[in-house]
Amino acid sequence: MELRTHDTAGESGKNLPLDDLDAHLEEQLPGGTAFLFRSVGMRALRRVAAQVAASDAPVLIVGESGTGKELFARFIHALSGRRGKPYAPVNCGVLKGELFADKFFGHEPGAFTGANRLQKGSFELAEDGTLFLDEVGEIPPQNQVDFLRVLEERKFRRLGGEKDLPFRARIVAATNRRLQDMVREGSFRADLFYRLNVIPISVPPLRERREEIPPLAEHFLEIFGHRYHKKDLTLAPDTLKVLGSYSWPGNVRELKNLIERLVLMSEGGVIRPTDLPLEMDMEVAASALLDGPASLSLDAAVKEAEIRAIRRAFRAAGGSRNETARILQISPRTLRHKVSAYGLKL
Repeated sequence: MELRTHDTAGESGKNLPLDDLDAHLEEQLPGGTAFLFRSVGMRALRRVAAQVAASDAPVLIVGESGTGKELFARFIHALSGRRGKPYAPVNCGVLKGELFADKFFGHEPGAFTGANRLQKGSFELAEDGTLFLDEVGEIPPQNQVDFLRVLEERKFRRLGGEKDLPFRARIVAATNRRLQDMVREGSFRADLFYRLNVIPISVPPLRERREEIPPLAEHFLEIFGHRYHKKDLTLAPDTLKVLGSYSWPGNVRELKNLIERLVLMSEGGVIRPTDLPLEMDMEVAASALLDGPASLSLDAAVKEAEIRAIRRAFRAAGGSRNETARILQISPRTLRHKVSAYGLKL
């Protein structure tokens, strides 16, 4: 997968002047993902990426799961003079022992049982491009020393090989763990940490860049609307308001998955707040209660939550009041009472 930027670097590999970067607030990637730079913090990170892209110094990207750390790594690669070279991503969280060594070092024919042909590893496949280490904190302790040796000596040898090969790639790593704590605990080598942490970059969670939530939601809606042949589907203003107030513990990944689900399940032309998960509405309502004026009562918040729950259950029940009562785990009589008291039209 290749990052499409707005011509942020020419064929010569020279970087775009920093002042011109502010004119581009969005980077589009294939696969239904956009990286936005509309908040103050993200625009600052964008400029940092442009500054460090021209160097060969290792970069360590830190952030919660789902914030877009790999997208940011691809962005750095695309801004660099290595943009025409390979971008080789490796998920360190699924590798250990001999599998780890084989993935990175590769092997010669006959190196071990089943090794019938030469297999290049990631150190070799990255060539003089970028080697991206996702979940770098998951590198097993027994493999960390071998990895560090390659970074220090800039050479490696395939398993079963007899000659050293040069390692020329630039290292960009990412983690959602606190490597400093792992160093203190002894589960991550201090020398490897300092080798990787030359240029630290912290990607903020989505809840700290809320101005990017509506355009991201609209972007994903366009992507999935096209994919599932629902191009005219829209997000109601109140829906965008709820999305913008939610805490998003799963960050951009959670938002993307939610929009896909909403598009798949939609039956009308507008996605309304009643189409959102109940827990999302309840969290937003509770937040409004805590942050709002003292006159906003708990009864009002409970009433709002009940109305939304009844509407959702009614939709899920296909318009049957008896089935609605069963889903809500209340009696039909109680449902009739609440519908009347709240003035609902079901």
